Amino acid sequence: MRWCLFKRDRARFELMTTAAVQNRMLVIGSLAAFCHCGYSGSCRAGQSGVALNLQMDYSLAARFTSASQQARVMTESWAQENLYCVGCDSERLSAAPTNTQVVDFRCERCSAAFQLKSQCAPFGNRITDSGYDAMCRAIREDRYPNLIALQYDRSSWCVRNVILIPSFGFSLASVEKRKPLGPLARRAGWVGCNILLSSIPDDLRLPLVTDSRKTDSDVVREHYRVMSALRSMDVNSRGWLIDVMNVARSINRQEFHLSEMYSRDEHLRRLHPKNFHIHPKIRQQLQKLRDMGLLTFVGEGNYRWNSTAVC
Repeated sequence: MRWCLFKRDRARFELMTTAAVQNRMLVIGSLAAFCHCGYSGSCRAGQSGVALNLQMDYSLAARFTSASQQARVMTESWAQENLYCVGCDSERLSAAPTNTQVVDFRCERCSAAFQLKSQCAPFGNRITDSGYDAMCRAIREDRYPNLIALQYDRSSWCVRNVILIPSFGFSLASVEKRKPLGPLARRAGWVGCNILLSSIPDDLRLPLVTDSRKTDSDVVREHYRVMSALRSMDVNSRGWLIDVMNVARSINRQEFHLSEMYSRDEHLRRLHPKNFHIHPKIRQQLQKLRDMGLLTFVGEGNYRWNSTAVC
């Protein structure tokens, strides 16, 4: 009798539609997926500040068959539920209206705009962005939003790394022109761009999550506050400061000498070909970094970083 009941129940189960089975598995998976950071199911990072749940809701992907669509809906939902504004004390961001160009989220308290870029592979030196001309124009006109770069683990659908680049952290040196699309492409001749992370100093790449470990939101906001001195500068002055800061950080030591900056002047000459007084400009930018509290002039041409970058 028990065997008959088992066969009957098994037959009923097999009659369930594939869609129903998949939907149930998605819900179970979202509750029981194991995060590599040592938590199962709902994975929360950090002990203080704004709590982040690193587990994305996989059940949201049930109605999509495209992997890119699944990732889009899950990452956007995660960002709306977990990300906070770095420019004020708001603990949530609101989704921008559908089809809003460039901007994905806004802070309702301070109106800061945010764009989300996500991928499953670890970020390298490049992040694919929009059209080249539009990107350069947005930087020149100081209209580019804060950029959130999110990397997730596709096997567990957990967030692994999140960095935020403030809207004032971009210079034209950070934009790389891509080759035009071929003649057979739907948008033949269109020219896109990449964001070069190597052209953005670590000081302007604020880590919200690193290897599934959250950076305290108070620390992130304080560093953003210090760096926001760049926001009051005109775009050209800001670009110079970012480029010189990046060269100084490339020396990769806590203390460096002015001559080491001079020895790297060719890079700055390529970025600013119309400037014929590179060395005085370097000294000027180092003084600005000192006034921001990032550098200390030790004496005899020596400078020392007052702290390492947040990351």
